[in-house]
Amino acid sequence: MPTGSERARTTLSYLRRKITTGQWPVGERIPIEPDLAEQIGVGRSTVREAVRSLANMGMLETLPGRGTFVRSATPTSSLLNEFLNAFTLEEILSYRRALEIEAAQQASIHRTDEDIAAMRVALEEENGCSLCPIATAGEANFGFESKFHRLIFDAAKNRLLAALYAGINQQLRSPQHRGRLANLASASEMEQWHSRVLDAIESGDFIDAVHAMAAHVDHDVVMVTEDQEVVHTLARSEEQQQRIIDVSEK
Repeated sequence: MPTGSERARTTLSYLRRKITTGQWPVGERIPIEPDLAEQIGVGRSTVREAVRSLANMGMLETLPGRGTFVRSATPTSSLLNEFLNAFTLEEILSYRRALEIEAAQQASIHRTDEDIAAMRVALEEENGCSLCPIATAGEANFGFESKFHRLIFDAAKNRLLAALYAGINQQLRSPQHRGRLANLASASEMEQWHSRVLDAIESGDFIDAVHAMAAHVDHDVVMVTEDQEVVHTLARSEEQQQRIIDVSEK
């Protein structure tokens, strides 16, 4: 009969495999604790311990009253989160911007037909939603990573980029940043940016992909004050922003 530690390892491996293979996609809610215990053949306390371990890795997140959701397909080191605590929100957003631009460039080179098809589905699913990838005040700590954006990182075929992006998003969901971020673009504007990014990636034009993503992220998540006024510390000048937009539309 398996020992407690063996059951714990088996349960952790089972849950982690469901995530890493994509059977439980990022953003999806996983089965409830009793169902998992029955599927794996272990006690609920063993499942709870495994879920807690994966949450510490940044792969899962439990939201009271809503369930447990997949947050990353790869482990996000707690050391990375501790490291990011030493930096300002402005610095973190700037780094996040760089990751998104690099991912768009890599995706334009390495994307497959399956990647493009998946991104088109995600784009349609997120149309009409301005939560890309920030959460509303009523949904604090939820929805920081849109499916469309995650699939760009999948298409980039660079696990390190994806892991760092997941770590950044986990950091942005932390309590100290709650209420300090907002979306600058409207839902219709978000759809336009997403379409431009996807068209560039699909055409394999990495220069267009870079410009389109740069224009998008500069109008995406921004810092705000307690009165919800936009802090323009990250923004380029109006002339610089317009030049980026003009290039991306050519």
